[in-house]
Amino acid sequence: MLGRHAGRIVALTGGSSGIGQAIALRLAREGARVANLDISDGAETSKIASGSAGCVTYFKCDIGNWDAVQGAAEAVRKQFGHPGILVHAAAMMFIKAFDELTPAEWQAIHNVNVFGAFSLVKAFLPGMRAANWGRIILVASSSYFAPPPQGLTHYISTKGALLGFVRGLATEVGNNGITVNALAPGLTRTRNAIENVSQQHFDYVVTHQAVKRNGEPEDQAAAVSFLASEDAAFMSGQTMLVDGGEGHV
Repeated sequence: MLGRHAGRIVALTGGSSGIGQAIALRLAREGARVANLDISDGAETSKIASGSAGCVTYFKCDIGNWDAVQGAAEAVRKQFGHPGILVHAAAMMFIKAFDELTPAEWQAIHNVNVFGAFSLVKAFLPGMRAANWGRIILVASSSYFAPPPQGLTHYISTKGALLGFVRGLATEVGNNGITVNALAPGLTRTRNAIENVSQQHFDYVVTHQAVKRNGEPEDQAAAVSFLASEDAAFMSGQTMLVDGGEGHV
């Protein structure tokens, strides 16, 4: 829907690739000014979005570092003003058996996926409270709801933490016109997934879906567009599972 987010300011993490990039491009096309907070170079996303009604501007940021997040948030506010929409799509993910995990690896993935969400909300929530309007969307994973491949215990634990964060925070900010929801994508054909997941596994997952095709990043971006809109004003504390009907919440 062209213009759905016209004039909105969005703080988005992980917008340089994958699902995050699709979200950035969708919201920019719908008129939003998107601040892409990412440790990876965001030039490609900004270039692709250059013909949109809105824009995507890159702010280098290590999401797992408190000071980096607060500094990037201040830079966003100086350039655009206070974001009314926050989408945390950045995530660390790697496959490793639990018995082989080191404390440093456990801490690292929780720093980005969970502590990063905390840092971002602390940075941008005051502006939403002042405006009496806001949308907070945390990207989780369908792996929390369906039997996942082995070696993802650390990753799934972070996504489960985000679902709890969403439920708790929603009750604290609802009176300020702020909604808090989670998006749980199923297996999605991002560049990273295509490089690291076999076609055989993609095909296997489709057999368990109600919708018999692979998920695309744009499927997730469409869901975020809704959650960030006025149409989702009465939806909060919820998890939207977008996986073609493979799992059920």
